[in-house]
This record gives sequence, C-alpha cells and structure tokens, in this order.
Amino acid sequence: MRLCTILDTTTARTIGIPDAVCDLVVPHGVPGEAIASILPGNPLADDWFGLVDLPGDLLVTWSGTLCDELFGDDPRTWMPMGHERFESFCDAIREPLAASGNRLCFRPHARHVLSDPQGTLDFLRRREGEPFGLALAPADLLLPSMVADAEDHFTRILESMMPRADLLFLADASPGTGPDDEDGESMVPTPLGEGVLPAEVIMEAIHTMLPPSTPVVVAARDLPTATSWRHGDFR
Repeated sequence: MRLCTILDTTTARTIGIPDAVCDLVVPHGVPGEAIASILPGNPLADDWFGLVDLPGDLLVTWSGTLCDELFGDDPRTWMPMGHERFESFCDAIREPLAASGNRLCFRPHARHVLSDPQGTLDFLRRREGEPFGLALAPADLLLPSMVADAEDHFTRILESMMPRADLLFLADASPGTGPDDEDGESMVPTPLGEGVLPAEVIMEAIHTMLPPSTPVVVAARDLPTATSWRHGDFR
C-alpha cells in the first residue's frame, strides 16, 4: 500500500517545492517528492484553465459539469451536450499533455460527466493510448438515494474500477446538505471512518485489486485513521 497525502500550496512551497501552484499529492513521510498536482474547479466551465508541466507526472481533475455549481444537479451534464463538451475538452488538451509528459487523471463524481463505473470505463477504453487516466474516490460515485444499497454499489465500483485506477483517494462522505444543492440532497465530505466508506471492504480491495504501485491518497487529517485501517484496526 503506497500511502500518500495531500499538501496545500503554501505548505508545499515551504518544504521546498517552489513550482507548486495547487494542492499536491506527495508520499507520506517523504513530502519533497510530488506525485501529482490537483487542478481545482470545473474543466467544462468557460473560465477554467488547466496547466500542464506541473509537479508530478500525474494531474488530477474532475470530469466536470454543465451546472454553474461544481456539485450541483444539472441533467444536461449526462445528455449529449455534456458528453460532447467533455470530449471536446479532452481533444483540446490531449496534445499539450502528450508534449509535457503529463497524464490527466479524471476523478469521477455522481453529478459529473463521468458519473458511474460503466461510463468511466467506456471513456478509458475509447481513449486507450492517450494521456488520460483515473483518479478513483469510491464514495464520490454515490448519492444519498443510493446509500441504502451502498454495499452493492461499492462492490461494482471496486471490482470494475479499482484495477484501472492511477490513484485511489480514501475520502469519506455522508448524506447531508451541500452548498450546491437546492433540494438539500447531497453527499457531504466527512472525516475518514465517519461516513459511508466500508473500511474492511476497501482495504481488502486495496490488497487484492489495486496495483501495488498505485498511490493511495489520504487527506492529512485522515492519516491516523488510514494508518489504523492499514494495520487491520477498523474501530
């Protein structure tokens, strides 16, 4: 299990990564080596700009939405308009990525263009050989209406997507009220172990399905819990 954590821009520069302009993924315990840069915002928005040639070989971004709010609910996102915008975005950034040697890893979300296992895997197959990959955070693919059947959803997500992941984000969430929701239905980030993420199932999948070299990324606040999970303590 290749445990990594996330550094904010200020911390990254303080410890000697002067070209950090966004959050970085770094190995836990060896923070001077960047593995990935996390690009914020919505790549399908008109005012989004994504840089290449950043610290780390990998770049991480959402697949995006046509909603004005990053995690708002807009059905157009899953319709032809959203998918065409996303494919055009990929076409436009493909050559700059190849020239820089970076690989752009999309982090799927239940309200974004890449919103489920099948759609994400279809995209990866279409773009085979291109500089695109997968940053998987299993809890991101659930909505509150799916929590009752969370076990089945997590089984499908892990079995189909875990082997294809370039990075795995251990990030937890619970049903709640999000700032981008008019109807009050959203999955809200929570500390690891306090949400819907099934600890034992996730760790078993990491040990049996995730390539050993794939980074497992944990927010700094969640490192103690992740370390406990790593040693089989799921209390």
